[in-house]
Amino acid sequence: MKEIVFNDHHLTDEDMESKVIRVKGLLINSKGKILLAHNNNTYQFPGGHLDEGEGMDECILREVKEETGIDVEIQETPFLCIKTYDNNYFGTGKRVLNCIYYYRFFTDKMPNFQETHYDELELATDFNLFYVVFADLENFLNKSMDDGMIDENIGREMIQVVHVYHEMFGGF
Repeated sequence: MKEIVFNDHHLTDEDMESKVIRVKGLLINSKGKILLAHNNNTYQFPGGHLDEGEGMDECILREVKEETGIDVEIQETPFLCIKTYDNNYFGTGKRVLNCIYYYRFFTDKMPNFQETHYDELELATDFNLFYVVFADLENFLNKSMDDGMIDENIGREMIQVVHVYHEMFGGF
């Protein structure tokens, strides 16, 4: 697994008040399209936070099911972890180590909205799913950032994930 670390403030693990672990899934179909989520005024890969006592594999299966209604199977360990040492986590003033683990899944299953379970924020911000041609994803994200349709930090992070994916696996 590749690891990328962002630590602009040169913080140590001991400096951190807490740690947040999230998982994200790249769901790619046989037509070379990747499933994206859009909510809270930004695009993202499906995924979310670990619940208390939950393992990462359990979490990614649960989050993909909750957000897409798709049952996926773990075929491999995460291919990437992005760690961010944050000195002011979402403006709270807290020092938080944010770790996001990225999995890849190959599935032709379509989203099943009868099987989704959105949280209050997802419901309040019109959670949507759609496919983008994976080969065009970087251009799509750059255009979305230029148009103000995606948070720039999230957009840059997603582009970095795409670059690592291509370095490790080539195409889809």
